[in-house]
Amino acid sequence: MFFIFLAFSAAVFINGATDAANALTGPVACGAMKLSKAALLAAGMNLLGMLTFSALAPSVYDTVSGLASFPRGTGATAVSASLIAVVLWAGAAWILGIPTSESHGLFAALAGASMALGAPAPAGTQWIKVAVGLLLSVLGGGLSGYLAARGLQSRRKKYSWKGASILGCIGTAFLHGAQDGQKFLGLMGAAGLMTRSRGAVFCCAGLMLCGTLFGGNRIVKKMGQEMADVDAFSAVCADLGSAASLLAMTFFGLPVSTTHVKMTAMACAAGGAGRQTNKSVILQVILAWITTFPGCFLLAYFITKLL
Repeated sequence: MFFIFLAFSAAVFINGATDAANALTGPVACGAMKLSKAALLAAGMNLLGMLTFSALAPSVYDTVSGLASFPRGTGATAVSASLIAVVLWAGAAWILGIPTSESHGLFAALAGASMALGAPAPAGTQWIKVAVGLLLSVLGGGLSGYLAARGLQSRRKKYSWKGASILGCIGTAFLHGAQDGQKFLGLMGAAGLMTRSRGAVFCCAGLMLCGTLFGGNRIVKKMGQEMADVDAFSAVCADLGSAASLLAMTFFGLPVSTTHVKMTAMACAAGGAGRQTNKSVILQVILAWITTFPGCFLLAYFITKLL
């Protein structure tokens, strides 16, 4: 049990350093907040998002729970292998400064662990939810971010937008907790190792905070400086786009990647606002997305065999 909790803690910590740090990109990149203060604010909103949706709309938790189906007595092994695979993959991406998705890495790892154990394949409807969520969330986030930038262009010079970028951080972090917090709890719940208790929620939020404080600056630089030349206005438009997409997906119980949504919304919002974007960095991130599924699947498969 201690080993599983250690793997769980490492995975959520890495999520804080990568996925959770996306919410900070706007206000930190445009100078509205320092990383430490933005991380504390985001941690509080992550916690609130987890508490709210775990109690009122736990559909993402239920979807993730339905993805895991292990033979009796093997749940702990499969969960441990899946978490280790995600930590290894996301940790390597973080070292390279590439924002990647622990969410989809987790889904792929679950499939790899299940196959290694000879478990029955999860229901097709659950995987359809994952695929539909990925497609719709990315398209919705990108389109919404672009339209927000174009629609608000006439008011761009009337305001500083820095205060609004802080509000954008609050909304994005809240929805990150609603999405990613439920996913990790859903994985542990599927194996009968953890429930949606307040203690588990506080544990997740605390680990995400530690991860964001430790390594969030790498992702902020990659997203807000190298990938796109982000100012306060484009940051607000990106947060509007990503928040709209994440809110819709969460209510429909579709587990999505907050990284995918925020990155797409930010690139499209920057383009819509006339800011420069670095196509080579965008291509690098997309390549990381494409390789996440097979990479985490194979890692989890072989780790399960070893365990």
